Amino acid sequence: MSTREDRRATAHASAARAFVERVRERDIDRLDTLLQFGSTVRGEASGLGSDVDFLAIVDDDADRDAVETILSDTAYDVMVEYGPVVEVHVRSRSAVERQRDHPFFSRAFREGKIHV
Repeated sequence: MSTREDRRATAHASAARAFVERVRERDIDRLDTLLQFGSTVRGEASGLGSDVDFLAIVDDDADRDAVETILSDTAYDVMVEYGPVVEVHVRSRSAVERQRDHPFFSRAFREGKIHV
């Protein structure tokens, strides 16, 4: 891996760490699980074409829009500071359970890293 690729991978890892730290600091009510998945977890992130992916699972009675706004604002702040786009997919616990066999969810859980 070249020095330039090392810096890009480091930017993705740094963005992921910063996002997780900021989400933990916010102590978001009804956030059940924060799962990082995708190319950054697999060590395949390359350049700004790769994003940092998270799946946020909220309790069924959570105000999903409010949680999504907090997470999107946090992701934006991290992107501005670190460079890579932080993509957050917010779903309710029951929606994830109903669609657990869907390729999106099965891959996220298979390769993912749980932070919250």
